[in-house]
Amino acid sequence: MNLESWKRLWQSLQSRARAAQAHPLARWGAGGVVAGLVAAILLLLYWRAPPSLDEDSNAVTFFRIGAGASDGPYFAIGGRLAAIVSRPPGTGRCEPGGPCGVEGVLAVVKSSAGPVANVRAVSSGHYESALIQATALDQALRGRGAFRGEKPLRNLRAIAGVYRETVHLVASRGAEITSVADLKGKRLSVGPRELGTQTVALDILRAYGVSTRNIDISHDDPARAAERLLRGQLDAFFFVAREPSAFLSDLANRGTVDIVPIDGPAAEKLLTENSEFLPAHISEGVYRFNAALDTVAVNTVWVCNADADPDLVHGIAAALFFQGNRELLPASEDLPPPDRRNRAAEAETRKLLMKDAITGLVIPLHPGAERFYRDEGILAP
Repeated sequence: MNLESWKRLWQSLQSRARAAQAHPLARWGAGGVVAGLVAAILLLLYWRAPPSLDEDSNAVTFFRIGAGASDGPYFAIGGRLAAIVSRPPGTGRCEPGGPCGVEGVLAVVKSSAGPVANVRAVSSGHYESALIQATALDQALRGRGAFRGEKPLRNLRAIAGVYRETVHLVASRGAEITSVADLKGKRLSVGPRELGTQTVALDILRAYGVSTRNIDISHDDPARAAERLLRGQLDAFFFVAREPSAFLSDLANRGTVDIVPIDGPAAEKLLTENSEFLPAHISEGVYRFNAALDTVAVNTVWVCNADADPDLVHGIAAALFFQGNRELLPASEDLPPPDRRNRAAEAETRKLLMKDAITGLVIPLHPGAERFYRDEGILAP
């Protein structure tokens, strides 16, 4: 696939994005655009500009984004980020109100084995960037958990927190589990090994003083955990996802599960001592037959290597919060569609999104991203 084909592909995607934004059902239309963009990014996994096109190849800056499995949520998020920041040579000027990326950049989303693999890939330079849960970043920085016995990895830098997920402790109704402390002696799934959910679950158990020696631990994926719970083979499992989760709503609608609060003094200590955890609240009615409750959340951070070009990273951060890209930004999913007639409200929304992006990062900002947030007044001079 030559450079002219790249140009035509990207111009087509930009045209679809502008058409969706102009449609009365812009918010729903944007979902279709996202699906198209992600499909296009999937093609980028296999296509590369021919090495013989030296001039064209040098004009493009490829920027890989390590995500999770190709059928998982992080891969879709990576596709959206790639769509936001990409602007291959020859795609023309950015039009007012439309999407706009970084000139000369073509971002490529890559499937991966999860956050631990992503940490190592970015640290070694195998990927330019990756999406990594803040808990895994903390472990890499401290040399603990999945990185125990390894030299702490200190060459990772943050571009932005791009996706915040809620921690759900799902218990079988009738298992008499009303707190994390009640998990002692129970059968609990903490998620697959070396994936984000396991890291989160073990940190929470530790904060509540619950030893894994006192629990029958298993490492099921969410679908398998739910199946075992419904069969009476499991008492509870941890599930980390943006709420409301369609998967969890289906379980709750059956009236067979309780969502257990993660609150009280132990949760407060967890939040105080671990910046990767953030307070969260699930409102009444979000999950059927479950009352409102407090829990915790974790950030997914877009990470690059400390040696990345500062100007490139500055441009990527700027593209993330370019007004015409807002409907593609994962963090704005729950916000109303942009109202371009109300510039003051849009400016305030943009400011809030940028503030959220630098909350709970664990690792330092990359100098290029830091310069962007300072220029925008989000960080002090």
